[in-house]
Amino acid sequence: MLELPDAGSITDVADWVELTVTTSGDRLSKAGIASKIESRSGEEPAEAFIAAVWRELEYRQKLYMRPCFQVMDRTVEPVSGLEPRVEYLACLLLSLFGAPNEVHFATKLFERLTSEAVQAYLSGKSFTFGFPSPTTALREDGGESVIKGRTRQLAIDLHEEFIKAPPAKSKDRGVDVVGWIPFSEGRSGQLVILVQCAAGGDWKKKLPVPIAAWVQYIHWAFDPIMAYAVPCVVGDRDWHEVSRDKGLLFDRIRIANLLLDGVKNDALHTELSLWVSKQLQEIAE
Repeated sequence: MLELPDAGSITDVADWVELTVTTSGDRLSKAGIASKIESRSGEEPAEAFIAAVWRELEYRQKLYMRPCFQVMDRTVEPVSGLEPRVEYLACLLLSLFGAPNEVHFATKLFERLTSEAVQAYLSGKSFTFGFPSPTTALREDGGESVIKGRTRQLAIDLHEEFIKAPPAKSKDRGVDVVGWIPFSEGRSGQLVILVQCAAGGDWKKKLPVPIAAWVQYIHWAFDPIMAYAVPCVVGDRDWHEVSRDKGLLFDRIRIANLLLDGVKNDALHTELSLWVSKQLQEIAE
């Protein structure tokens, strides 16, 4: 059985139940979940805590368009014949365990996954804009900084007017994914979303995309909107405030629903499959 990182967190326990049920193909009972929590924490969980986990799972089940689990009175069971997609499992793993051994690789995978979800949502275009690597040279061929070259190309691709680049030390200036809906005639002035991705457990601490800064770098005919992507489920209690603070939200529910048939990029699908398989092997007890 998979390890449980935090036995005192309702959301972590709910994530653990989702992951365990969907990957093992076995049901989990309330008694079994309580036993796992007790073995992890050393204390028997209160009935109210288990009830809260159940409510969280029921909440999620209603939101997923194709849930891989079903919540019964005293058990959580896998949906027969429904294989969980690697896109969904990747989000679950990042939400529950993060990526301590390969943070950068996992982060880039999530950005690429988010880009596909954004493109599906918009029925438009998207690409990953985020700085490629902390060790990438600050200058490209021709002497232009990486961020300047990327910002200039972004303006060209969107038919907007480039003004100047963010400071090189700012790297991607909070933008990991760009999505937009172009008009057929190719003029400026279109719906553009600038997405910040937060794959780690500290997602609440990350700052949203600084739109006020980005209007200094590109002379948008119509200002973009900020968006925020996380592999976890943003609960009903936090949803409104997080949306107001971070922008248009893409959490695990929305990403999974937008990618019901998986990502279109075959290379990304292969990389996700290999990463998910490796992570599941490493965390198995």
